Amino acid sequence: MKTLKITTDNKISIIDLDFDHKSLREEVGGYVELVRTQKLLDYFKTKVVMIVDEEGLVKNLPVNPMGCYFYDTNKHGNPIVGDVILGLLVGFDMDVIGLGDRDAEQWMEKMLKDFPVLQKENIVNE
Repeated sequence: MKTLKITTDNKISIIDLDFDHKSLREEVGGYVELVRTQKLLDYFKTKVVMIVDEEGLVKNLPVNPMGCYFYDTNKHGNPIVGDVILGLLVGFDMDVIGLGDRDAEQWMEKMLKDFPVLQKENIVNE
């Protein structure tokens, strides 16, 4: 299912990803952690989460500026590092799916308008 990926160098792209544990680990480069914040909920108006590498700090991955923005790093000092995948939280078991074909495109366009620092990258993983 299609969703958005935001890299540490502020590139945003639509990726097509199976939302199973193995695919998510391959995409973020390690063990998966789901990050939920009020800022994500306020922006997307639905239960969007960031999917990050749980061991990113230990691996000394670069800071992800957009991830830090949505995590409110400026308030508490803890950064989001490495590339970020956005997913939609569904059900009661913390299941995550993609944003969907049409929604991923619409959200990417909105984010490009709202955050001029982001640059559109070609679609990958089709």
